[in-house]
Amino acid sequence: MKPYTQEVLATALPIPSTLDDIVFENRNKAYGAYELRTHYTTNINRALMIGVSCFLLMLLTNFLFARQKANEGRIIEVDLTAKNIHEEELPIIEKTKEIEPPKPIEKQRTIAYLEPVIVEETLEETPPPKQNEIDGAIISGQSNPGTDTDEIAAEPPTEAPTAITTVLEIKEDNTPFTTVEVQPSFMGGNSEMYKFLGKNLKYPSAAQRANIQGKVFLSFIVEKDGSITDIETMKGIGFGCDEEAMRVVKLMPKWIAGKQNGRNVRVKFTIPVFFRLDD
Repeated sequence: MKPYTQEVLATALPIPSTLDDIVFENRNKAYGAYELRTHYTTNINRALMIGVSCFLLMLLTNFLFARQKANEGRIIEVDLTAKNIHEEELPIIEKTKEIEPPKPIEKQRTIAYLEPVIVEETLEETPPPKQNEIDGAIISGQSNPGTDTDEIAAEPPTEAPTAITTVLEIKEDNTPFTTVEVQPSFMGGNSEMYKFLGKNLKYPSAAQRANIQGKVFLSFIVEKDGSITDIETMKGIGFGCDEEAMRVVKLMPKWIAGKQNGRNVRVKFTIPVFFRLDD
């Protein structure tokens, strides 16, 4: 028998591929069996929920009916004479504590000390304060009575404090997408990918001797720069075919990266690789 390599289907499969998609691949899915298999679990769960609900409803109806029947004919007598009515003791309300008024803030004594200004005509001269009057007082624009203090008026700062700038580091999410607006593609399109795989793929000798044929499903990630990483075998046929398919995918040049919201993103991609022998 002469080995040959079939062209690889380049259509992206959804991740993860279900068993039904693999079984009914290249078959008539509109016949009815595919739809029954895909909705089988949903229909079973729905039927189970409906059956349990009906069973619980029957139990609840029987319980309510039996309770209502048991209560029929029962007369409840209540003695409402005044001697049987007990006065409830009112709870003792504690007197709230009076809030003490805040203590008045003690006003500190200030004394006016104005810088002398030269003017042409002076109507009334105010002599500067004496040293004993200044001691214990805060220098101000006017004199006010109050208590003495050791504090003095502080000068305003001549320079503004330096502003502190904090740079927030934004971490980008590198989780690969399974579905994007623009899917990644091989450089040159599907026809070029067919040529590349057909030229580089070799049938393993062990698979030829054992007459092994079938599909190898590979998954990999197309990075933002188009490179291929994280190649994995989702379903293989053994005898060296899985390793050969991975080897050829590693040789692929960079793809055109997928896009989401106008920017390049990582996308997980799946392709089947066919191995078939000529009769």
